[in-house]
Amino acid sequence: MSKAATGYRIGIGGWEHDILDHCFYPRRGMDSPERLAFYSGVFDTVEVRATFWDDTLAEGDARKWIEAVRDNRRFTFNVKLHSSFTHRKSIKPALTRDVRALLHTLLSADRLGSLLLQFPYAFTNTHANRTHLTRLSEIFAGYPMHVEFRHDSWTQDLSSLPEHSLVAASVDLPRVKQLMPYAAAPAGERAYVRLHGRNEKGWLLNGVDTRYDYLYNEKELREIRRRLEVLSRRAEEVTVVFNNTTKGKAVANALSLIASLTEANRIPVPAATLREFPYLQETVDINGTDQMVLGIGQYRRAI
Repeated sequence: MSKAATGYRIGIGGWEHDILDHCFYPRRGMDSPERLAFYSGVFDTVEVRATFWDDTLAEGDARKWIEAVRDNRRFTFNVKLHSSFTHRKSIKPALTRDVRALLHTLLSADRLGSLLLQFPYAFTNTHANRTHLTRLSEIFAGYPMHVEFRHDSWTQDLSSLPEHSLVAASVDLPRVKQLMPYAAAPAGERAYVRLHGRNEKGWLLNGVDTRYDYLYNEKELREIRRRLEVLSRRAEEVTVVFNNTTKGKAVANALSLIASLTEANRIPVPAATLREFPYLQETVDINGTDQMVLGIGQYRRAI
């Protein structure tokens, strides 16, 4: 493989989706640590969605996650900052302490990818919002931070984010007016790419499941790979998260992208995923088990 391929970490947004019981995990009823352990045998990173909704998570949870992925030394967690900070613009001391403790636990174990600050479309480029963003950068100083904006008013200010130890995430969204366009943002040490799908109609309907109901086709994945190659020349590491999780489509797309980055273009695919997305048969080695087609060794060596 080329040097550019050595720094990719590819995964999906969350390991706890119920749909994954049907199209990814080997059996239903697995608890969260079991799911995470299996997940980390396939992917090298994950975006933690629970931290966006649940304000009770703290360092003890981080320790459980670290234990679950102990067999994959490359594995990292990208923590999505709680919505109270990003959507309600509320800074609560107790929650701040818990988030920092969780981040510190992951960072100390060399398991932290990035803290993701994902703002809603309504978070436009105003003085008040720039002040709030600066405040968050100060509160979480010392941790790698990426920012996702949804409103395109931020486009011209992306280059100023590093002044506050922030890096813009490169985001693939539907081509809807005033949504943030894709930009190969200044990357630095790490680049973060979030792929939400291109379901324009679903996005306008504003239903969560409908928004992310999209399967990237082969041509679009080639386009994404070219974008990653550009980023890899500007960053030591590129994290790629597929967030088109409706019906498990993120799993299929992530595996297809990983396969395209391997020398042999063949990777391990969970049997449940192969049943749900039979076209992946083209990327799977014929040697396999009941739970996983091929082991994870080939992907580790190729990447």
